[in-house]
Amino acid sequence: MQAIPNYKKNLVRSTQSGYTLIELMIAVAIIGILAATATISYQTQVRKTQIMTVYKEINQYQMPYRTLIDNGAGVTDFSPRGLNMPAQTKYCQFSVTAPLAGSTTANAIICRIQNLPYLQAQTLSLDYLADGTWQCQASTGIKDAYLPQACQ
Repeated sequence: MQAIPNYKKNLVRSTQSGYTLIELMIAVAIIGILAATATISYQTQVRKTQIMTVYKEINQYQMPYRTLIDNGAGVTDFSPRGLNMPAQTKYCQFSVTAPLAGSTTANAIICRIQNLPYLQAQTLSLDYLADGTWQCQASTGIKDAYLPQACQ
């Protein structure tokens, strides 16, 4: 058996290891695409949550509104103050419309959305239907993807 000279042993062991520039660029590109997708998904979820908060706030008006209707014709103060509700929250400026006897009251409760830059001058409202149920309405500037199921 023949011995391998030392200089040849060093050549065999000195093979390069590591990543090429192209491999690193591909990895960075993939990470960039994933980060962009995650950012868009995060923003969508934040907006859905904010609109759901607005929807929950406006739904708190349903019971006091119905209570005033049940109190009869003598009630004249259909306003946030008359319903013992706040006129304004972080995301809403509320207004209330008196019900129309025996018919649907469009925009019975309205939330003018505030403090959300992507929804400037938009509204979310509840219609009081003649059968005593509620229907949610959103202004056209609010994307359906952000709305709760009841408002689509």
